Amino acid sequence: MPFDPEIRTKALLWSDRHCCLCKKACGINIEVHHIVPENSNGTNDRGNAIPLCYECHGLVQHYNNNHPLGTKYKPDELIKRREQVYEEYTRHLVPPIYYEMKQALPEGKFRQFPNVGFSIGHLGESLPVKVRVLVRSSKSGESLGLEPGYYTGDKLWNINPKFSISGHFEIPKSYKVAGESFTLAIQVGIIDEYDREHKHLPVGYSYNPGRNEWILEPSISET
Repeated sequence: MPFDPEIRTKALLWSDRHCCLCKKACGINIEVHHIVPENSNGTNDRGNAIPLCYECHGLVQHYNNNHPLGTKYKPDELIKRREQVYEEYTRHLVPPIYYEMKQALPEGKFRQFPNVGFSIGHLGESLPVKVRVLVRSSKSGESLGLEPGYYTGDKLWNINPKFSISGHFEIPKSYKVAGESFTLAIQVGIIDEYDREHKHLPVGYSYNPGRNEWILEPSISET
């Protein structure tokens, strides 16, 4: 069964019609291949699609496991090579985005914890984007129990050029805050005009109750 037309279109846009193995510009001579074949329980979703030229499609398709000459392209390598090509042809669509946790308000005022302030801004001059923001505890990616919305990744922020937004959220009373050791992890994904998401590495902010401020913790692990 072929991929849905929307999935095919995105795969071709994100690769700029380049083969994701040899990186050749293909024009119309390109196919969207199933990384895991349908007869091996491969799906028809976006994650299983890879644009390939005719030659590379044949190499991937016709490897004979009964006569293993050379080294077969395995699904995990195909996915990583595809992402390399997608990134090469879409990263110019991603503007610089700035974001931070902060308690400061205008006119010298401050938010009071557990009300937490967050600011995000588009530093570029062109190409509006959508942004996904996920806030969690730094403890093994533990959820804070926030209502679905702008800080759980369920709603996207529309960020226009030279545009910034200041928002806030309340840490639920049901979540136990461990005093000075309380740290939030933030992961931001920037969604370009072709709907490809570019994820930033997560960063952390530790709350200092004595000064009512957040301190950057850049070494938070991914989950």
